[in-house]
Amino acid sequence: MANILQVTTPNLNTDNRNMPNPADPRYSGDNGVRNPVDPTRVVRADGRDGEQTGNTAQEDVQYSVINYESNYGAFIKGLGENGDLAGALERLLFTDLSALKEAGNTEIGALVDQFLLTMKMDSPEELLGFLQGQQQLQVRFSGDFFNKLRSLLMQNPSDGLKDSAMAFLKGYNNYASGSHLLQQMHTLTEDLEHLLLRSFREEFRELVQGMNWGAANGDTAANTGVLNGRLIPFLSAYISRMHDYGAVRDATMLLIFHAVRYENGGEDRLIQLFERMLEDREFARMFSGEEEAALKQLLESGSEAAAGQRAEMADFADSMAKLLLRGANGQAGLENVQQFYTIMNGMLMNESVYMPLLHFLIPFQLDGNNVVSEMWVDPDARRRSEEEGRKIKLFLKFDIQSLGKFELVMTLQDRESQIQLFVPTHLVKEGKQIQTDVSDILKKNGIRSGQLSIFGRVRDRKVTEVFPEIREKETTINVRI
Repeated sequence: MANILQVTTPNLNTDNRNMPNPADPRYSGDNGVRNPVDPTRVVRADGRDGEQTGNTAQEDVQYSVINYESNYGAFIKGLGENGDLAGALERLLFTDLSALKEAGNTEIGALVDQFLLTMKMDSPEELLGFLQGQQQLQVRFSGDFFNKLRSLLMQNPSDGLKDSAMAFLKGYNNYASGSHLLQQMHTLTEDLEHLLLRSFREEFRELVQGMNWGAANGDTAANTGVLNGRLIPFLSAYISRMHDYGAVRDATMLLIFHAVRYENGGEDRLIQLFERMLEDREFARMFSGEEEAALKQLLESGSEAAAGQRAEMADFADSMAKLLLRGANGQAGLENVQQFYTIMNGMLMNESVYMPLLHFLIPFQLDGNNVVSEMWVDPDARRRSEEEGRKIKLFLKFDIQSLGKFELVMTLQDRESQIQLFVPTHLVKEGKQIQTDVSDILKKNGIRSGQLSIFGRVRDRKVTEVFPEIREKETTINVRI
């Protein structure tokens, strides 16, 4: 229980009566102001809101008090520390690793060449396809069906519909992730084979051969039977018999986690969840008797055929992952390890469960120029009233080699844009020409230019500045254990 009365015990060591008692707050060595206990708030045991020193205090004054001992506070802190992911990746690819290739590091050189090959664009149309591929990988719940469902859920429906909709969305996510889950489990079984004792590897390899790693999304029955009936019992018995509670058990638990998601992504189960939603009159009214056509379209959009259209993006992601893994292990030189970890941490931070935005890292080569851009998108930005149309807000950072770094903040609503463009300071005098060129680009794409402001770029803007709503969650109770 918290010592809210701040009761202390006397120092019983009479030989050192002049030594302060560490439990006495008067001699804690911290002269910070202690706030009175407020029973309406969750505070620290000594009644203080937290300690602030250095840069933390300065940031707290500008935004709010952040408790870095919470999970969300740690996320905000990490988000601020990884603000130049695109710049770090650009320096690594086009400066540091180029030197390694010239020095004769053949393995890293081959990985760099493979990654750069996936980045090479021969035309603006190919670049557009690359961007759309990234969007398809991140925005799984898109299309007319999910737009209608989202609209219905925002109208305060019944609790039964909310529960059935959440169950369906989880099931659809597992269904559309079938090929990815199989790939993850395939990698895990390969790792487990090397972790097992030699006398068990042959039997385990025979069990793994029963898996169909190329099964279509939704066709989970056969693989689920092998996983639940043979592979997982074998690994469970091995762990129990050999008392291997280290890497083998960790990999097995991860395999079970993926297996559960894979089993829950069966097509039959997804159809049952859809029919459960149809029991609600409000949901059934959305389709006007075309429920079967809507379900068929959903199954096709999450099928293996649709996933095959994203194969090019998968090659890009796989080659990048291999390069980062080799670099983090020191194979690109110990002097570059920290850079690889910085890039990995930045990417993981932007893919955190706490990140409410879509994040796109856009490296490409076009017309001999090396470009690494970064973009954050809020597809459902805050509106002034419910009567207004959907509002999209994006923040784009890009660097043109011959000109410098740019930043663009744009909101799009009812096909009308509001834009703030931050350009290198030496281009501010060309503001009118830039406005004309940008307006022409928007017009060609059917977007009206409502407001377009040009500013000189003097510093890097943080994501939390452009999207301040990210910080609003700091007021919630969120502790780290």
